[in-house]
Amino acid sequence: MKAYHVYLIRHGMTQGNKEGRYIGRIDLPVSKEGEEQILELKRKYKYPHAEVFFSSPKKRCLTTLKLLYPEAEPQIVDDLRECDFGDYEGKTIDELKDDPEYQKWASGSIQAAPNGENSKDFQLRCCAAFEKIVDQLMRAGKTTAVIMAHGGTIMSILGTYAFPRKPMYEWVIENAMGYEVVITPQLWLSAKAIEVAKTIPFKEEEDDFN
Repeated sequence: MKAYHVYLIRHGMTQGNKEGRYIGRIDLPVSKEGEEQILELKRKYKYPHAEVFFSSPKKRCLTTLKLLYPEAEPQIVDDLRECDFGDYEGKTIDELKDDPEYQKWASGSIQAAPNGENSKDFQLRCCAAFEKIVDQLMRAGKTTAVIMAHGGTIMSILGTYAFPRKPMYEWVIENAMGYEVVITPQLWLSAKAIEVAKTIPFKEEEDDFN
């Protein structure tokens, strides 16, 4: 039976990532240090081949994709963008720790930062985007694809569909790294489940599908 291999990759590091800031709607570029890390990972390890590419519209994703896959012509998927953190955008935990509203949000007792996106709505839009991509792959018969996105986007997708089952936040991944997921039509259509095969990038001796 045909299987589909989808590579979920997080963008390279931004200055905001390095400083521990909430970066969602802010369109920060990959930092110079982040670009160097991407190229070093690409030199030392193996990023998988793909037939088609999808990306968040944010600069940090498009730059990372261009560095890893110079020939890629990605389809831009707006709903793959990171969560909008509202009034907390650009701020660190240390700057917010004494804010009572932040404490409620961080504890999970409220689902949206002030003027931000509801976490459930964020998860639903990421998953809807992923389902459309899977449907497109199956209709086109393309069996390999890269999705260049954000840490929160990847966690939302894997927290919803991935097997083995884990809480969303256990799927956190470092910058310029990601997961290979395998989708078999029978399991996807019957249970909306996907298998997490391994992390990206691969060791040189690993084949894409092993």
